[in-house]
Amino acid sequence: MAIALTDLISVGTLQSIQDGFAKLTGMAALTTDADGNAVTNGSNFTDFCMDLTRKSREGCRRCGQCDKKGGEDALLSRKSVAYSCHAGLVDFAAPIMLGGEMIGSFIGGQVLTEEPDEEKFRAIARELSIDEDKYITALRKVKIVDKKQVEAAADFLFTIAGLLSQSAYDAYISKQNNSGLTSLNQALYKKVDEASTLIRHTEKTLNGIKDAYSNLSTIAQGTSAEISRTTETLKQIQDIALNTKILGFNASIEASRAKEAGKGFGVIAQEVRNLAETSKASADSIQNAMTSIDSHSKTITENIANTEELVTNCFKDIEKFSELLEDIKNMK
Repeated sequence: MAIALTDLISVGTLQSIQDGFAKLTGMAALTTDADGNAVTNGSNFTDFCMDLTRKSREGCRRCGQCDKKGGEDALLSRKSVAYSCHAGLVDFAAPIMLGGEMIGSFIGGQVLTEEPDEEKFRAIARELSIDEDKYITALRKVKIVDKKQVEAAADFLFTIAGLLSQSAYDAYISKQNNSGLTSLNQALYKKVDEASTLIRHTEKTLNGIKDAYSNLSTIAQGTSAEISRTTETLKQIQDIALNTKILGFNASIEASRAKEAGKGFGVIAQEVRNLAETSKASADSIQNAMTSIDSHSKTITENIANTEELVTNCFKDIEKFSELLEDIKNMK
């Protein structure tokens, strides 16, 4: 994208520079863009040029040609140039350059470098259909300046323009870069905000998992306690089965002593002994199963405790990361 003169230097600044120049040198000055269009109001313009020469249709056309030619010469030479206009005055053009490209010009002058030949100017007035006497009267008000002074003044403007345009360009680029950085910050802020939302959701989920594991741990601990109580009950059953077996054995002894009268009692005693053995075997089997369950229950409890600790540590890391994201967001 092409950079315009007023993108770099404000119209107010350009106006102040040319007004100060005109006041210091007594010369006229104007600032134009790269196409030769005025961007400021003229400073110290002469009546000879503005009220008479440029008011003439032909004079205005010739002035336009002179301004264009001066600008072209300045562009080709890439420095300020002083030249004589069609009406006999001396003008100058000081290009405002940026990176080898002309983005505008300071133009002006409207002075004489020697005493004028009034007859020559009367002839110009007739060519432009301007009242000769008014033209000569205006001519006599035109300031006479040494040509070297005109050239020095134009060089001064050229130097000032170069320094100003480069400084303004650096500021312009810095502003553009900062604007791009701001856009990047906004995009980063958006992503950080999205991450913060995700973190809050994850935090909520982890809290749920933590609560679930706490409940499961409580249940596992209760199960372990129930298993312990059940084990005690099984031990009692085993003791009863053992005592019943002993009782059956004793009853068999007594039945053998009773001979024929104790045969029926002996059969019952044998059945009691068989039932006691079966009960003990079943109780032993349940005991083994409960022991295995108790072992697994303890393992589950330990794993739940370990998992709960991992979830707690993860939760702490999430909190730290969340705080970091908040710090980044606050840096916007």
